[in-house]
Amino acid sequence: MSLRRLLPVLALLGLSGCASEIALVGLIENNNYKTSGRSISGWALSALNDEDCEPMRTFERKPICRPRAEPVAAASYCYQTLAAVTCFDQPHPTMPKSRYLPPPGQSR
Repeated sequence: MSLRRLLPVLALLGLSGCASEIALVGLIENNNYKTSGRSISGWALSALNDEDCEPMRTFERKPICRPRAEPVAAASYCYQTLAAVTCFDQPHPTMPKSRYLPPPGQSR
């Protein structure tokens, strides 16, 4: 969806006599975007299109939607502790190697 398609819709909303409500929604959208990197409408568009969508990208002259990025699995080093399994993003220097739990499908 391009900015050219959004402008007529935004113009009609501005003429509807609900300017203060639209300004409030814009303020909420902008605040949410600045704090989380995603706007509420971005979440909704992403759910509808099954893509990574963010309407605020139009201000950066980028496409609103793009394919979702595949999640990158972080390397984790898990160890059996007394009551649970504890994981770290790198090998822990004080944990004994005998408590190391290899990733599923791998042997020690």
